[in-house]
Amino acid sequence: MERRRNAPTRVLIIGGGLMGASSAWELARSGARVTVLEKSVPGAEASSAAAGILGAEAEAHGEGPMLELCRYSRKLYPTWVRDLEKETNVSVGYLEGGSLEVALSKPELARLKKTRAFQLRSGHAEFLPPEKLSHLEAQITARAVGAIFLPHDARVTPTDLFQATHIAAQRAGVIFRTGAYVRRVLTETSSRGAPRAVGALLEDGTRIDADVVVVAAGSWTPLVEGLPLARTDVIPARGQVVELRCPSPPLQRLVFGKGCYLVPRADGRVVIGSTLEFVGFKKGVTAGGVRSLLAHAIKLVPNLATAELSQTWSNFRPYTQDHLPLLGSADVQGLIIASGHYRTGILLAPATAKIVSALALGRRPPLHLGPFAPLRNTGAA
Repeated sequence: MERRRNAPTRVLIIGGGLMGASSAWELARSGARVTVLEKSVPGAEASSAAAGILGAEAEAHGEGPMLELCRYSRKLYPTWVRDLEKETNVSVGYLEGGSLEVALSKPELARLKKTRAFQLRSGHAEFLPPEKLSHLEAQITARAVGAIFLPHDARVTPTDLFQATHIAAQRAGVIFRTGAYVRRVLTETSSRGAPRAVGALLEDGTRIDADVVVVAAGSWTPLVEGLPLARTDVIPARGQVVELRCPSPPLQRLVFGKGCYLVPRADGRVVIGSTLEFVGFKKGVTAGGVRSLLAHAIKLVPNLATAELSQTWSNFRPYTQDHLPLLGSADVQGLIIASGHYRTGILLAPATAKIVSALALGRRPPLHLGPFAPLRNTGAA
């Protein structure tokens, strides 16, 4: 199947979450004809369950390609948000201010200093003794012995971010098809014997042709037939989340502590997350999960004990064994995979969109993608 000369590139995206919608918007802005297939309501899975942490520094475990990717995406955020809000008039709750890792014991503080030593040396982190911590966040427990301040981290409201991205993509001409269950990615063999992705086959037998197929189906990615992936390359990691409501915001920035993190919203809500459970695709909020999150949160901020419990939820983060996303071209021409973002999906949305758009349109991606090659664990990369 040959594409007409000078015709817009036809891109088919499987998965209508934030990865799919943001990539679709970027591609449409670059002149591609984009269709997004989503098995349910767009954004109903990991995109809606996320806390909205833009923790390029908080998620870092050392120098390397993942930190480079996270920092690159974090730098894109202000312009990306400005463009989204200008296009849609939807505020996405983007707030800077950094994050805090709080220690409640001296051994815990020593561990934090060791973990963050590379950031403390480079100026991406700062140690705060108790008196400076209490000045920055007055409601943190007096038991805290110190904290690491990561000033470049930020946060957004995920549901608003997805809504804005979805609207922006539609206005740019992207077609979203909901209830579209993909049976398999379709491939053909060229005269040289190399496979090429040419579209997708839906459960109802409908065939959709494309020049490029992007699979951004989150935890469900390996379940799509026709991909050169093992079922274990991306697996669902269930996370339970609790939301409290306070009369006014008890915190001004992200706070991480033993057993939980706290994400304040401007209206007084506080999102508390998150558990990590490998239970397949079984959704659910458990008494034990809620108890653990609340207990750890109240240790950090005692006044949360009087907050209203407003809601709880759970969903699946796409987990990979090495905690690196599958991002790049697979062993099939015209096939791109953008999945396995685990806890950094919201953070990496703008970078993923830039990378997917570049690959789909035959341009050089902004970063070296070798460490994120989708087939890196199969020996085929």
